[in-house]
Amino acid sequence: MSYSPQVTCLNNGGNLASVHNKQQYDFLKSLISSSQSYWIGGYDAVSEGKWFWSDGSQMNYRLWNPGEPNNLESSEHCIQMNFGAAGNWNDQKCTVKIPFVCVIS
Repeated sequence: MSYSPQVTCLNNGGNLASVHNKQQYDFLKSLISSSQSYWIGGYDAVSEGKWFWSDGSQMNYRLWNPGEPNNLESSEHCIQMNFGAAGNWNDQKCTVKIPFVCVIS
């Protein structure tokens, strides 16, 4: 069985979280331990460098860590939030097993 946070969210009637502004970002951070990275719904697997949200909404807010996204080894296509000292976003291999945040409507 493969690891797929988005499929888990879909199976529960939702999607991985989308972040459209600073208020949403701060809200998500308030729910999660400050030392834990976790998946949100951003991806660029369709076209490198063109980021979208897994729920189909437009990515109109970005909060990358310095030097990110860097597509290390040409294989980082998903966004982990709360990464590194700054606690902002990092592009990462989608197969990395970390917690994730679903938004269920």
